[in-house]
Amino acid sequence: MEFNIADTATQVWETWYDTLKGHQVNGFFQPSRAGNVVGEILNAVTVIRDPTRGIVQSDIRKFSMRYAIGELLWYLSGSNKLTDISKFAKFWEGISDDGETINSAYGHRIFEFFGFNQWVDVKSKLIADPYSRQAIIHIKDASSKPTKDVPCTVALQYQIRDNKLHATTFMRSNDIWLGFPYDVFAFTSLQILMAMELGVDIGEYTHIAGSLHLYEKDA
Repeated sequence: MEFNIADTATQVWETWYDTLKGHQVNGFFQPSRAGNVVGEILNAVTVIRDPTRGIVQSDIRKFSMRYAIGELLWYLSGSNKLTDISKFAKFWEGISDDGETINSAYGHRIFEFFGFNQWVDVKSKLIADPYSRQAIIHIKDASSKPTKDVPCTVALQYQIRDNKLHATTFMRSNDIWLGFPYDVFAFTSLQILMAMELGVDIGEYTHIAGSLHLYEKDA
């Protein structure tokens, strides 16, 4: 387990990237379904003190605001349609199981997939009991159904302490190059939105990845 605590998403991203590049220099190599891994940290814990600075702005990694905004709006729409997100990135076409929908669509899983609106449910719990430890949005479900697109995110938890909304994201797997920057942007944005809707201040953002890794193609 390793911890990375900083004020901004840029600072934590650059620290993790440098650490994972160091693994490659030291000869780390691990084959995987998605490509060879040259750096990995198990149970990587990231804490961003100021979630309003959740955009990675690094000279190393060119962050696409067009894609980030498109993905966030896709989540907020509750859609799982391939056509809604593929206009922002064609790679989604390669992981759709049926050519029409996206299995991991986070917004669909938040607002519709489980048969109720988890966003509303979580907000209601926090309004009824600001100290609740039950305000959890589930993303990954318990399923053995074959898919090309297993959700990387397991759950999101929101907790209010000292009139500040703290958010924790639990990831089973996170690619530092492709996934991490956009996941952090999306989930800090959701944290800010929830805080605004609850009328409380914004606390810290914590991002826990069971496996935080760097692929050889991105090193």
